[in-house]
Amino acid sequence: MRYNRVLLVNSVLATSNTGALRPTAGIGYIAEILTKNKITYDVIDTALGYKMHHLKRKILEFRPDLVGFSTMTFGYKKTYEIINEIKTLPVKFDVIGGGSHISTERENVLRECSGIDLGSVLEGEKTIIELCEGKELSEIKGLIYREGNRVIYTGDREFETDLDSIPFAKYQKFELNKYLTKEIPLVTSRGCPFDCIFCAVETAVGRKFRARSPEYVVDEISYWVKRGYSQYTVTDDNFTLLKNRVYSICDELERRNLTNLSLRLGNGVRADKLDFDLLKRMKEVGFSHIAISAEAGNNRILKNLNKRETIEETKQAVKDACDLGFDVTLNFLVGSPGETWSDIEDSVKLALEFPVFEARFHNLIPFSKTKLFEWVKKNGHFVEPPSKYLNYVSQWIDKPVFFDQHLSLDERKKALSYTAKIRKTIMQKSIERKLKAWGLLAKIFGWILVSDWGQRMFYYNRTFRRFIDRGRQLYLQKESNTKGWSEPLKLD
Repeated sequence: MRYNRVLLVNSVLATSNTGALRPTAGIGYIAEILTKNKITYDVIDTALGYKMHHLKRKILEFRPDLVGFSTMTFGYKKTYEIINEIKTLPVKFDVIGGGSHISTERENVLRECSGIDLGSVLEGEKTIIELCEGKELSEIKGLIYREGNRVIYTGDREFETDLDSIPFAKYQKFELNKYLTKEIPLVTSRGCPFDCIFCAVETAVGRKFRARSPEYVVDEISYWVKRGYSQYTVTDDNFTLLKNRVYSICDELERRNLTNLSLRLGNGVRADKLDFDLLKRMKEVGFSHIAISAEAGNNRILKNLNKRETIEETKQAVKDACDLGFDVTLNFLVGSPGETWSDIEDSVKLALEFPVFEARFHNLIPFSKTKLFEWVKKNGHFVEPPSKYLNYVSQWIDKPVFFDQHLSLDERKKALSYTAKIRKTIMQKSIERKLKAWGLLAKIFGWILVSDWGQRMFYYNRTFRRFIDRGRQLYLQKESNTKGWSEPLKLD
């Protein structure tokens, strides 16, 4: 064995007031494959509020010979700083990086961060096992390593087509009681065959679509039901791509009599991969929330984004979902190529046309190696270099990082501010609609929850979040009993 003790780190060092909604599925899968191969491991999720001294103490106590970091592009320099600092500890270990940032930037990561010894590109389950077991580095596909002053990449590993052969995450060494929600993430498929200009899925995950069998998906849900969990969020990039598979998952849930579930599609699905019958069937077995990736309010901007669907398909999917009683979130982009103020108003009109729960207007961020990034770079439209904005900005921050001739920098700032207010208005109206029996109290509660303070508490305070979730579940259980539904619905 090359490595016998592995420490897995979710490298988002949080401030004292932040938290994490749920465990990270990617690390969970690596943990499970290590367990299957009888390799000792431990986990520290720094998003739970842990600081540098906690991480150092964990390393000194656990004494790993390999530390694995899950890396994100947002704030990647901070991750580099953390890795370089822990390498100064008086213990010897190697560091391997995985995740979307490594998969996108590859050899550049090892050139930029001296503390990273190895990198795992795309799917890492087999890579880390071969690495730990001592296989020659040059023979391990999907691996980046150092050889003297050289950084070497061994080439892409074949995508795993039999996802059922990879054990689902059981989070045995995760501190599940410390997450903001009692909700389990489900990864039922990998990859997305579409090529929207803003999406980094090709380099971060891969475009080849592969799916777990319906039976194995429901095996995972059944495992967690037996442990008292009823809330799940599907994190797939394209869950409804194969409609027959979704029907089969629904049938399997029903066959096993798994009721009172709350299943969320929070990552966003394509409108053209939904229809009334499919949504109705999903609703029957416990799907309660669906995020639809609208992106824009008219066909011209959808074409600019290479979305390959129409605004008519979007409107029909939203209408169907709302008619069936789903809590619908609409995802929009602000600042797409060629977008004008009139186009932004079209997005707002779409958001206001239906009784959706929420409309999220995301600050459009160009990620490396996407078509959007190359277009902005070619035209010299960056406000500041990616090495700077990728380390402080996010889709929620009110600061544009590029411009074009159709929407000035000032107009982009105004658009982000304007759409943020629209989002709050829609959410408040939705809460009032849900709680209309409360009268004035519904308005007060809605105002509190959508305020800046309420949003901070909802997303970063475990006690407040669980209080809201508990009250919401009690309310929705009452609604379920009143209307004869077999499952409690969720508001978000």
